[in-house]
Amino acid sequence: MGEDRIVGKHVFGEIYGFREYSPEYLRDLLLEAAKVANMHVVEAVTYEKSTVYGAVVLVEESHLSIHVYRGLSYGFLDIYTCGEKSNPELAYDYVVEKLKPSHFTKNYADRSSS
Repeated sequence: MGEDRIVGKHVFGEIYGFREYSPEYLRDLLLEAAKVANMHVVEAVTYEKSTVYGAVVLVEESHLSIHVYRGLSYGFLDIYTCGEKSNPELAYDYVVEKLKPSHFTKNYADRSSS
């Protein structure tokens, strides 16, 4: 067996009590968060339905996404990266800082090779 390596880092959680922003604002926020966390953007998209909206940014390292429930001031933030050079915690903290929720959760999962 070889040395244990970090294959991926996953940071995710709920955000509560924040002002609702447009899907385009959220996309741009995730794009900025990707830069802060040393990720390399591949594509960014937004979506909007009657009760939910959000944005997804695909990066070479994996993804950043935010899913917001319209009218509830509640959302789910999910950031996953592969490799050792990017820092999804920095991206998560950046998004939370900019959205200024009344409270939030933050969970971390280390996806190691063994």
